[in-house]
Amino acid sequence: MDKKENNQNLPGNQSLAGGRRVRKPLWSRLGFVVFLLLFNAVYFFLAAQLFYQTNQDRLNRDQEHNISMAERTLEREQAEAKPGDDITASMWRKLPHYTDGVVNPLWPWIAARFQSEDHETFFQRGKWFNIVLTAVFLNLLGLVCARVFSISGAINLVLIGGLGAFLPRAVYFQPESLYYILFFATWVCCLALMRHNELWLYALLGVFAGLAYLTKSSVQPLLLVFLGVTALRFVVEVFRRRRGKTPDSRWRPQNHFIGMAVLLMSFLMVAGPRLSFANEQYGDPFHSYPGYWLWMDHFEDGYQFMVDHGDKESLQNLTDENKPSMGNYMRSHSNEEMWQRMRDGVETKVGGMLYPKKTRQNKVRNREWKQLLPDRGKYLLALLVIAVAMALTNWWSLRGMNKAELRSTSWSGLWMLMFAAGAFVLYAMAYGFYTPIGKGDRFMLSLYLPLVLTFIWLAERLRRRASKIGGSRYAGVLYALLHLGLTMVVLLRVVELVETPLFRG
Repeated sequence: MDKKENNQNLPGNQSLAGGRRVRKPLWSRLGFVVFLLLFNAVYFFLAAQLFYQTNQDRLNRDQEHNISMAERTLEREQAEAKPGDDITASMWRKLPHYTDGVVNPLWPWIAARFQSEDHETFFQRGKWFNIVLTAVFLNLLGLVCARVFSISGAINLVLIGGLGAFLPRAVYFQPESLYYILFFATWVCCLALMRHNELWLYALLGVFAGLAYLTKSSVQPLLLVFLGVTALRFVVEVFRRRRGKTPDSRWRPQNHFIGMAVLLMSFLMVAGPRLSFANEQYGDPFHSYPGYWLWMDHFEDGYQFMVDHGDKESLQNLTDENKPSMGNYMRSHSNEEMWQRMRDGVETKVGGMLYPKKTRQNKVRNREWKQLLPDRGKYLLALLVIAVAMALTNWWSLRGMNKAELRSTSWSGLWMLMFAAGAFVLYAMAYGFYTPIGKGDRFMLSLYLPLVLTFIWLAERLRRRASKIGGSRYAGVLYALLHLGLTMVVLLRVVELVETPLFRG
């Protein structure tokens, strides 16, 4: 990174991908708008097919449970104030706080806004709400990324993320659609903090993490990975400075502990009502029955545990010997049993996310599709290959740089990659171990769009740096051609889906 580039890297000129934002020509911006219009047409066409062909039984799975939770949430909001309640207690009750220890409050709280006494009507409204919600989010995401990324990268982000993860889950009356959006926003904040740890970013992370937690408590492992990676980076940066090496001017160790305090406070402000209710009802602000189920062998055992210990008193009467926990599980199972459960679960969860079962069409093309994008892992691999290709162009470009220039180069991309890898591994292990209790691809799919973004983000950073160094003038051309090839592969799949809009119910 030469002096000219350092002078240009002012905050007002920074893009999400790194480097100076270059205004795109009018034709490319108009072309992206046309793409979004066509994408919306395809998205809603396929959504309508999924809506009417699949998930018709609201009593199946936990959808009726979510409908019931929305009704109970509305009942609590409309209940008359108790004697002695002040205006604060009344306002507190209207915030998303109510949980039964399984379903967190934000999705039922939102669903209560369009509640209907007819459960079937309510069921249909919830599915359409999720479809519209995800479509709006993908459009906004596309517009933002088209501004800070290349147009080709933004197109693949919307196509692969939307069809690979969002649309398959949008036709369910479940919190996943909302959770995927908030989990993604939390992930983006974490990546941004790997580059530049401004205090306002810590506050934003706390807000999004709090909202994600109000939707599903599954966001907690992501925060653990973020805390671990940033703690390691703090140690590395302090060590580098003490050895007299050039520090990363964008990541300041002095912001680390203050930022963590800001993160905690903003998280507690958002999640506070739910934490307060859970502490009052169950004796633990972070109470979650799935946290106990994780250490059981069958869902039936977990359900019975919830029935037997449905309040604070019964939960507090549990002794260390009969409380489901890691220690008790390890004492009652052999190492081989635990390893077998972990290995089988990880294979199931990761395989279901990356390579779900696909349909091979016959000559008359009348078979039902099992997935919109059955080879989701191949698209992630392709994006990783693009990032590696850009890394190679960087390696070629950096050969001519002197040691002082190399030391001043920001290596935040490596920390971003470490964070993404750590999150993927931890979630694969946690969800894998949970497989005997909860199956399906909806768990790991929360990671899909974040991983798509991470690979594109890294590739964009590497492409821009290689191009600016000047050692690889063709980095941009190579990048565009690789993305164009990937887009064509996805569009061929879209054509198949539109020609044969049959889906398994």
